[in-house]
Amino acid sequence: MFRAQGRELVMGAMLALTIEAILDFAGERRGHFRLIACEVASHDGYGTPRELFIAFFGIIRDTLCDLLGDEWSAEMAQAWDQLLPDIDAFATAPA
Repeated sequence: MFRAQGRELVMGAMLALTIEAILDFAGERRGHFRLIACEVASHDGYGTPRELFIAFFGIIRDTLCDLLGDEWSAEMAQAWDQLLPDIDAFATAPA
């Protein structure tokens, strides 16, 4: 679903921006979190179903859990369990 040219660059930039947006959404909400709503609209234009767009955040959580292994804590899991529905509600709310 990424463009053919510069695919790794696009995916890396997308991941970095998504992580910034997640951290801002979970934290002080200084503005980076707004990228989530902007990208929902942008990805609608690409034909990306909203469910697939939202699933990306869960994939990030699952990947972090796998990478951290034994260092993944119950507190981290609980924080993500609270964060993901909040992101979903924010991303799917009418503008």
